[in-house]
Amino acid sequence: TVRSLADQVSLETRTRMLATNPWVIPRNHQVEAAIVAAEHGDFGRFERLYRALRQPFEEHPEQHAFTEGPAPHERVLATFCGT
Repeated sequence: TVRSLADQVSLETRTRMLATNPWVIPRNHQVEAAIVAAEHGDFGRFERLYRALRQPFEEHPEQHAFTEGPAPHERVLATFCGT
């Protein structure tokens, strides 16, 4: 029988992966949306993103939107960081 990848991964490997791979990462489209909202006086999105990033390894259902990649219309094609 064919087993799923999740079935093939040992508990130890899963634990190690969850300890080193955050549930939430600051994706460009999420950061951009928070900036745009803040520029219009709405800091709610920034606050939610900030809370999610304070504990990036903890899974919380209300933070699910911060775990997804961008929709085609949300793609950020240019970033302007000082790094």
